[in-house]
Amino acid sequence: MAGIEAGIGHGAEAGRDAELGSTRLSAQQFRTIAWLRWRIFANSMRFKGAVGELVAKILSYPLLALMVLGPAAGAGAAGFILVNRGMVAYLAIPLWIIVVLWQLIGVSTSASGPSFDLGSLVRFPLLYRDYLLMRLSFGLMDPPTLAGIACLIAMSIGIAFAAPGLFPWAAICLFVYAACLVFFARMIYTWMERWLAQRRTRELLTGVILVVSLGFQFVAQFAQKLGDGHHAPPSPFLLKTANILVAVNWLLPPGLTATSIDHMHSGSPLIAVAALAGLLVFTLGFLFILHLRLHAQFLGENLSEAPGAASAKTALRKNRGAGTLTAANARGPFAFLPAAIAAGLIKEIRYLLRSGPKLYVLIMPVFVVFIISMRMSGLDYAGLGRRGIDGILFTYGCAYMQLLFVGMLYNSLGSDGAGSQFYFIAPVRFRDVMLSKNLLTLIVFVIEVVLIYAASAFLSTRAPLDLTAATLMWSLFTLLLNMSIGNVRSITSPKAMDPGKVRSQNVSGLSSLISLLVVIVAVGLGTVMFSVCRYLHTGYWMAAGAFALLAALAGVLYAVVMYRMDAIAASHVEDLTGTLSKA
Repeated sequence: MAGIEAGIGHGAEAGRDAELGSTRLSAQQFRTIAWLRWRIFANSMRFKGAVGELVAKILSYPLLALMVLGPAAGAGAAGFILVNRGMVAYLAIPLWIIVVLWQLIGVSTSASGPSFDLGSLVRFPLLYRDYLLMRLSFGLMDPPTLAGIACLIAMSIGIAFAAPGLFPWAAICLFVYAACLVFFARMIYTWMERWLAQRRTRELLTGVILVVSLGFQFVAQFAQKLGDGHHAPPSPFLLKTANILVAVNWLLPPGLTATSIDHMHSGSPLIAVAALAGLLVFTLGFLFILHLRLHAQFLGENLSEAPGAASAKTALRKNRGAGTLTAANARGPFAFLPAAIAAGLIKEIRYLLRSGPKLYVLIMPVFVVFIISMRMSGLDYAGLGRRGIDGILFTYGCAYMQLLFVGMLYNSLGSDGAGSQFYFIAPVRFRDVMLSKNLLTLIVFVIEVVLIYAASAFLSTRAPLDLTAATLMWSLFTLLLNMSIGNVRSITSPKAMDPGKVRSQNVSGLSSLISLLVVIVAVGLGTVMFSVCRYLHTGYWMAAGAFALLAALAGVLYAVVMYRMDAIAASHVEDLTGTLSKA
């Protein structure tokens, strides 16, 4: 009996030692990953252009601070005011705003984490527990997470100033709510990367996002018009829909968090605990769905876009007979162009048509015209009128359009990936390669301008001829300037693009900063000329002439850059191919 007890005691002690050793190994692995992140950052300073990228990151810190501190101050003020006035249940409103802010910042910014894929850690002898913790912890310093957590901390501080006795319970609820949002964001990004890993599901998902997001915006704006009591009585359907949404709100995490804080403040602890339990259920549910995806990755799931052997053979047999016809008509409708430029242009068009995210981005300028027009309807209700505003709706759309060409111009080689090596071994000039890419941008520019003009004329008054000419000359000047700088930056500072990543930056930090400065300067010049013409009451022909001259100068700069393009590419061939081959 004593021997059995000794054996049991020895086994328990061995188990504790094994658990302690596993904990020490996990801590060592975390330290190793943190050290690796630091070494990647330090070694990146040795590459060409690293100083410029560091300067761009430093200059972006004030913007990041505004993204974090601005919403946090608003959340803290909202928490104080609502609790101080006894409107605790209305905390659901800023909590919903935090959810939207969290997701919007997450979509519009790139991850600030390591430059390596954490999914590659599955190749090493890790426990799944450690892999899960690493995927959750490395990324807490990203802008959306920082902004969201800062807002919740500020809200808890505001509640503490308004009702000190409520602070402990509010802090617990907001802590669980923060964990819920962290798991939710990780879950969304991880599963979207799963769907974006293959081209068919990527196109389907992009179409769904396009329809849902644009449809939601249109319905919201249309509902605002229908529900405007100044023009017509509120729609019963809209009122019923609003009541349903309010009722559903109390069953979702923001409503449950506000309910829990509200009932604890009003002296109903049982309801407060029940609401917190519901919030915990959501939190654990999001974590479980995230676990399903990460566990599949941990077990070695690796999706690929490569077709199966059978389908590849079938496609080969179908294309074998049409090979001669395809080769004879390779240039298609661009037969008037040189063969190299026509082939490159056809390739770029196919890339564009197969890229759902790019198509989604390119449709946004036209839809922004709809949104701006519908929001202007509120000016009439406020008694401000829209005098002098409808005429420049076309100008607004063209100005917004310039922001969308950044990815196409400042990293035009990113989508080629390792295929960029063939540009240097094929009998083609690099000037022709870049010219074909710029021609696609020009085609898209023309289509966008026509659609924006048609949409603005349909929704409001047609833009005057002088304003239209001034807008077109300004847009052409900005486009040529961006093309000249973007072609050089595409070669000197390329960035491999991964279509399977939800939050990936399409251009380098310095290129993004340069493009932003170019657009700001162009918008500043346009604003000055617009103000001068309005002040002198001379119409906009003077602005059209001025920007026509600037567009001609930008055209000369573009010609000089294109003349030097082959030499620029030859001097950066190693960095260019080495960087893009990592895709």
